[in-house]
Order: sequence, then structure tokens, then C-alpha cells
Amino acid sequence: MSVRLPPNLPRPGVPARGLREEGPGEKAKPGEGKASGKASAKGGLVKGGSAKGTSAKGGAQESAGQEGTAARSAEAERGGGDAAKGSQQKDGMAPSTQRGAAAAGFAGLVEKPAIPEPTLAPQPQAQPQAPAPQVDVAPLQARQLPTPSSGASRERTATDGQGANAAKEAAEGRAKLRLALINRLFRGLSEVVMKLTNFLANPGRQGVVTLPVVLSESSVAHEWWKSANAVPEDRQYLALALGEPPVTDDAALLQALRREVNEAFTEFLRSPQGVDVRKQYDAVLQKYEAARIQPVIAGHDTGPLLEECARLGQTYGREFTRSLLLSPWMLAISQSPDEGSHTQVMVAGLTLAQLGALVGHLRRLNPLLSNAQLRTLLLRASTDMKLSLRKALGQQEVEQVQELARQLLRLRAVEHLVV
Repeated sequence: MSVRLPPNLPRPGVPARGLREEGPGEKAKPGEGKASGKASAKGGLVKGGSAKGTSAKGGAQESAGQEGTAARSAEAERGGGDAAKGSQQKDGMAPSTQRGAAAAGFAGLVEKPAIPEPTLAPQPQAQPQAPAPQVDVAPLQARQLPTPSSGASRERTATDGQGANAAKEAAEGRAKLRLALINRLFRGLSEVVMKLTNFLANPGRQGVVTLPVVLSESSVAHEWWKSANAVPEDRQYLALALGEPPVTDDAALLQALRREVNEAFTEFLRSPQGVDVRKQYDAVLQKYEAARIQPVIAGHDTGPLLEECARLGQTYGREFTRSLLLSPWMLAISQSPDEGSHTQVMVAGLTLAQLGALVGHLRRLNPLLSNAQLRTLLLRASTDMKLSLRKALGQQEVEQVQELARQLLRLRAVEHLVV
């Protein structure tokens, strides 16, 4: 026969339910006492109709231990649920998300069925966006203008300094180029003076000397132009000295060079060294005049720079090719018949070698001819007396000047006979 104890009576060895500590705000559920009573009664059954004190006491303690463990688990679950509920309400989540938050908070402690992930309130920045097309960002950034900053200011200052240094270097290079041009003219004229002086020491019997030297703006400019076309470094230096960009074209560079050479010629003739060497040149020519030796030169340059000017479409005048060696004591070849005067005799139609040979032949026909008489005969032969026009020397003019030389010799002979 089994004995069932009343549910409200305390069992021996089990503390009363009212003495158990409860958490703050925790209340005992009615179902728990009933379940405990059933479990205790079940655990207190004695097999075979007899109940022993030790069995009843052990069963009561085991039931009480299981009941306490179940109660503490329930309290922990309710406490966690309340905390999760309070946190969710504080964060402003929707009621439908509270269960998800509680499940997420205890996912590592209690295994429960998976609950769909809560859906948060829609926010503009959190909305999923469709995959945007691939765009190359580098060109867009390259098109943006740089924002002024202190670094940019420092960069502009450095650039300005480099520009000032470049201008200073260009001015220094131009001064060096001008000095080199003047020295070239001084050296060229000094060499001519030295050659004429050396030749005067042993002139020979022909009474003529030809100088295949032309010292003109075109000939001097060609020396720099030829070097600039042959060596890229020389071209870059020449462009820097002339104030032109390094990548300038041929026409602009040659035009700038021509201007610089013209200014150098003008400055040379006014400079003390230019005046001094010019006096030495004239003094040597006067000695040739006294020795009746006629110097013959080319009055103009016909070198390759003229072809360059024609290729680049640049025009030039007579001053550009006119030789610096021209002097009243010189007999020169001109480019056109109308060039020359009574003081500066220039003839056209013959080469330098032909004119030198003609002068030597006239010297043999009339050894008494002076340099002034030679120049006068050639001027008369190259002038149309009826039309008062100059003409080029051809075969007829050459024969005419030879006949004039013979007639002058006969007149001199008659003069000697009369005297």
C-alpha cells in the first residue's frame, strides 16, 4: 500500500518553499508547486508496499535537487529573456525582432530552433544597391583641377625660380655667343692682315693676289648653323643662347641667328679691337697700292647658307652676303652689274680666278699700270658709255679692256718720246 503525502505539507529533510531565495521581481508559478509535489510523491513511492525511512529521505532529497536545478534554469532563462527584452525595447527595435535578439543572445547556451533573421527598419544608407558598372576612375580624377594648397604654392615658387634661372642662363649664353662672334670677326680679319703681310714680303712678278676669303654675315652664320645641324647639343645650346625654345624649327632658329650675327658685325666695327684691326688692314692695303700689286677678292658670299635660306623661304639683301674685306683699294666681284662705284670698283660676269688671271694679263700687256689705272680700265669696260649703264664682263668686254691697256701703254710711250 502506498502512502501519498499531502502537497502542502513539508517533507522531512526538505526546506520549506517559502524559505528559498528568489531573484528580484521573480514569482513562483502555480504549476511548479504541483509538478514538484507530483515528482516528490512519485519519488517517495516504496516498492513492494513498504516505505523505508532512508529510501524516502533519499528520494525526497533527489527530487528536491532536481526541482532546484529546474527552478534555477527557469530563472536564468526568464532573466535572460527580460534583459534581452529590455535591451531590444531600449534600442527601438520592432516587437517582431525581440524574439530574434533573444535567440541570438542565447544561441551559444541553449539550442533552439532557428528563427529567421530579423528585418531592421529600412534606412537609406543600409539599402542594398545593385552592382554598379565598372568605371575607370583615373581619367575622372585626372580631369579634376588641383585644389590650391601650400604645397602648390611652393611648387609655383620653385617653377618661377627655375624660370628666372633659365632667363639668366639665356642672357649669359647670349652674351657668350656675342663675344664669340666678335672674336671670330677679329680673328678672321687679323688672319687676312697676316697673310697679306707675309705675301708682301715675296710678291712675285704677276702684280696680283687673289684672296679666296669671304668674311660676311652669311659666311659667319653658316659656321654656327653647320655645327648646330651636325651636333644636337650644339643646336640646343645655340637655341638657348638665342632665347629660342630647344624644339624650335629651322626657320625660327636661323632667323634668330641672323639677327644676332648682324648685331655682332655692327658692334665689332664700333668696338676698339675692331677699329684697331681695321686700321691695320687698311695700312697693309696701302702698301699693296704702293707696290702696284692688286688684291682681288669676292665681294659676296655664295656659300651653302644661301641655299638654306631659299629652302626655308627667307629673303636677304646684299648686306647679308657682302664681305667685310671690301675696301677702295680692293678689286672685287659683284653679284650684279649695277653694284659698285668709282671708289669701290666691282665687276660682274667673271669668277675670282678669271678676274685674277685678267689682271695678271693686263699687267703683262702694260707693266706700267698702277692699281688705280687697272680699276679704272675695268670700270670703263663694264660700263655702257652711251646708256650710262653697268654691264657684265663678257668676251667682248674682256677684249675691250685688253685693248685699253695697250692704248694706255702706247700713250705712255709717246709721252716719254715727246718729253
